[in-house]
Amino acid sequence: MRKNIIARRRFCSRSLLLAATSGLLAARASAQITISQVSNSEWDIGNGDLSVVFNPSGDNITSLAMGASGNVLQPGKSEIYQETDGTPFGAGTQTYGYQQTSNYIDFWTSTASTGTTVNPITYSYHYVMFNDDPDIVCYEVLNHSATDPATSVAQGQFLARVNPALFTNTYQYNVSVNNPGAQTSTVAVTSTETEPLDRTVQDSTYDLTGIQPGDWGTNFYTKYDYSSYIQNLQATVEYGSQYSVSALYTSLDSLTGGPTKQSLMFTNNISMIEFLSGHYGNSNYDYVPANGVNTTRLFGPYAFRFTPTNGETGAQLYQDSVNSMPTLEADYQTDSELISSGYVPVSQRGSIQISAGNSAGWSGNVNNNMVVLSDPNKNFQMSTTGSQYWAQLSSSGTASIANVAPGTYRLSMYELGQWGETRVDGVVVNGGQISIPQNLKFTPENFGTAAPIWTIGTPDRSDHEFLNGSNDTYTYAANGNVTATPVTTNGVTPGGDLRQYYGAYDYWAEEQSLGNPGKVVYYATAVGSTPATNNPLDWIGNQFGRFHPGLYDANNSSTDNYTNVCPAYVTAGGGPNTYSGAPWQVHFTTTSAQSGQGQYVVLSVGLADSETNLTVALNGHSETWNTNGENTDGMIRSGDAGIYQFLVFQFPTSDLLSAGSNDEFTFSVGTSSDGDMYDALRMEITNTSAAPSTTGWYDYDFVSGSPQVNANDSIGLAAVNEQTPEPASLGVLALGSILLVRRRTCRGT
Repeated sequence: MRKNIIARRRFCSRSLLLAATSGLLAARASAQITISQVSNSEWDIGNGDLSVVFNPSGDNITSLAMGASGNVLQPGKSEIYQETDGTPFGAGTQTYGYQQTSNYIDFWTSTASTGTTVNPITYSYHYVMFNDDPDIVCYEVLNHSATDPATSVAQGQFLARVNPALFTNTYQYNVSVNNPGAQTSTVAVTSTETEPLDRTVQDSTYDLTGIQPGDWGTNFYTKYDYSSYIQNLQATVEYGSQYSVSALYTSLDSLTGGPTKQSLMFTNNISMIEFLSGHYGNSNYDYVPANGVNTTRLFGPYAFRFTPTNGETGAQLYQDSVNSMPTLEADYQTDSELISSGYVPVSQRGSIQISAGNSAGWSGNVNNNMVVLSDPNKNFQMSTTGSQYWAQLSSSGTASIANVAPGTYRLSMYELGQWGETRVDGVVVNGGQISIPQNLKFTPENFGTAAPIWTIGTPDRSDHEFLNGSNDTYTYAANGNVTATPVTTNGVTPGGDLRQYYGAYDYWAEEQSLGNPGKVVYYATAVGSTPATNNPLDWIGNQFGRFHPGLYDANNSSTDNYTNVCPAYVTAGGGPNTYSGAPWQVHFTTTSAQSGQGQYVVLSVGLADSETNLTVALNGHSETWNTNGENTDGMIRSGDAGIYQFLVFQFPTSDLLSAGSNDEFTFSVGTSSDGDMYDALRMEITNTSAAPSTTGWYDYDFVSGSPQVNANDSIGLAAVNEQTPEPASLGVLALGSILLVRRRTCRGT
C-alpha cells in the first residue's frame, strides 16, 4: 500500500448541499437517519444501527459504534478513509455536502481541479448509510474536463482501520482458482507497531524472528500474504469475539484489471477495498482519462459491514455478508446522488447469455473457463477506463453475465490449461442492441497439429505448480530430487507458495539441489539413461537475475543476514548482491518422425510475471525477448502472478541435433533484476510459421530473428454490424451464439 500523499486543504465551503429527493424507495423505516453538529470539522451521523463521526476536511470517518459498543476503530489511528496516488492531489478547493432522505444519507467531500498539472482532476469521496443498516458504503468519483491537462491515477482504495484488540482474525474464501476454499489467519502485530523499524526487510515486510510467529508458519509478516485474485472475490472478513467487519465487493464492474488481477485484502488490522492499484501490475493498471473530452469515472459502490459476531465463525460471518449483498444492491437503486455520479441503475442494464464453442473442449473445472467483457481494443488486464464483467463458462460453453451497463466492450475468452486467448471487439450493449460475430468459438493456440515434443507446467497464468509457487510442502533428497506432499488444508505452508516473503526460502540453495550450482537442470524427455524429470517442483517458479532478500540478523540489527547464510558458491562468486547464476538447462531428444514434422521449432513460454529480458538458446542458437514495458513485481510481493505475457520463440529445425541426441535449450535472464516468473513451457515442431501474420493470432510476442514482433492488443476479431430492434417489453436478441436480454424493471433483489 502506497503512502497517502494527499495534501488536504483545510478551508471548506460552508454552503452545504441539502437535498431531499421525492419518489425514492424507502427500503427501511424502523429508524430515522440523524445528522448533527454540521461544520467543517465533524458531523455526528446515525442510522439506527451505526453511529459515526465524519470529518469532512479529512475525508474520513473518525469514529464508529454499533449500538452501545463504543468506538471500534483503532485507538489513536481511528478512521475509515481513502488513499489515492498518482496525479498530484490536494491543491484544489475542497467543498463538502450531503443528501438525506428517509432511506439514506450520502455525504462527501470534493476537491476541484485547478486546471493545471497540480491537481489536474476533480475527485470526490462519498460515504453512504442506509436506514437501519450495518453498512458503510463507499465510492469515489473522478471528473476530468476537456480543459484539464493529461494525467493518470495510480491508486485508489478505501480502508477501515479497526481496533486490533477487537478484530483478531481474518477470513478469506477462494483467493484464487489454485487455492480454493477458506483461508484464515490471526491478525499480526508487526514491527511498525511494537518493534524497532530495523526489522523491516522490504516494503511492508517484517522479519519477526524471536518476537512472534509470522504468517503461514514462517518468520515473516507481509501484507502481500493477503492478496486475492478478483475472479471469485465477494467479501473478506475480519473478526473477534464480539465484532466483525466485512469488506463487500458489490460492484466488481468498476474494478480494474479483470479477473486475473490481484489486490490486497488486509494490512495488519486494516480491512481494505483496493479498486485501483499497481500492486502486481505497476503502471499497467493506472487509470488514464481521455484527454480533450469531459470524462467521469466512478469506482464503487463498495461497503464495509460492521456487525456483532454473536458467536458465529468466520465462515458464517462471511456467508452472512454475501447473503446481505442483494439487499444492499437494491438500496443502491434509491441513491440519486450515486446515480448522478455515474452509477447505472439495474433497470437500465442488460443481461447477456453466452454460448461459445471450443474446438478442444471446455474444461470440466468451470473456474478455468473464462469470458470477460472489458475496455474495447485492449488486453483485459489493462482495462481501467470502463466497466468490466466476467463469468465462468460451463463445460458446454454457456454462461450468463447479468446487469451489464450500456457500452462497447471487448469480449475475451480463455481457458486455464490451454494456450492463447480469443478476443472479439465491438460488442455493444446499448438500447437493446448487440453486435457480435457469428459462431463464437475459443480456439486454443496450438502451432502444430501433432502433440508437443514436451511441456513443463500448465498454461494457467500462474507459477503455482512450480517450486516456491506451489502450495505443496516439499523436501530435498541428496540426489537433488524433490518430493511433494499435497497440503490438505487451504492455508499456505512453510516452504511453499510465493504468497509469503520471498526471503523465506533460499533460492541459490534450491538451484544447487536441482542441478549444478547456480542453475536448474531439467530433463523434458528421457536422454540416454537419464529419465525424464516429470516433476514441476524440479523447476523453480521464478528465475532471478539477482537474489539478495533482506533478512534480520539478531546479533547486529542488520537486515543483510542473507550474506551470511547463502551457499558458499555464491559467496565465492562475489556474494548475493552481484552473483547471477548460470543459464538454466532443459535437455530433450527428438525422434526422426518428430524432426520430420516441419521446418520450425516453436517454443511457447508463458510468463506469469516479468521484470527483465529473457534469452533462449537452442543448441547455441540464441534469441532474446526484450521486455516490452509490461514489467510487474509479483515475484517480490508474495504473488504467483502479475501481468501475464505469452512469448513464442521460433528456431529452424536445422538447429536440432540428430535423432536421439541430447538437445538443449538454455534460459537466461537479465542479471541486474528480479528476473522472470514462469507459467509454462511447450515445444512443438511444425511446418507452418508461428508468426502472427501467418496465424492471425496477435496476443503473443514473437521472437525469431529481428525485429521482435510484440503482441498487438488492439486487434481482435471484427464485429458483425447487425442491429435488431428490441421488442417493446422484453427483448431477446439472438445473433450467432450470444443472446442479450434487456430487462425493463429493477431485479428487486
